[in-house]
Amino acid sequence: MDRERREFLWKGAMVTGLGALGAAGTWIFSDLWMAAHKFSSVRWVPVASWNEYPQDCVVPFPEYKMAIIKSGKRIGAISLECTHLGCLVNVGDRGFFCPCHGSEFGPWGEVYSGPATEPLPWYEIREREGKVWVHLGEKIKSPQWLEVKNEPQISRGKGAHEEKE
Repeated sequence: MDRERREFLWKGAMVTGLGALGAAGTWIFSDLWMAAHKFSSVRWVPVASWNEYPQDCVVPFPEYKMAIIKSGKRIGAISLECTHLGCLVNVGDRGFFCPCHGSEFGPWGEVYSGPATEPLPWYEIREREGKVWVHLGEKIKSPQWLEVKNEPQISRGKGAHEEKE
């Protein structure tokens, strides 16, 4: 009888221990899963109403590492991450400036001076329910403009400055 009791207690302790480990593992995994999803940069984010931006302006959103550019009747979203080493660039009078290593970019993200060799990338942009939405996933090379008319429309390709030439 003593042996059966020890075996029963041993099995009970094993089941309890495995249950506790399983519960702890599930709690940790679910916390990590939720945190990764919550802070994932691959998502659409609403920035502001598309009619709230003044004419010809650059509005930085450092929390998203991007800026909204309004040029004439067009709105675009450009990355604020320097293409040299990923530092956050500052918005200046002539364009963008990297405070880490001194790279300078023009108003459309083109490289004025290095060490960066690649222009600033752009983000996909949409209008939904009167707001500008930016896709913070994959960056794109050429600007995607949202036309600000009575109803916003999207155009790809050359920027507003290039079409005037």
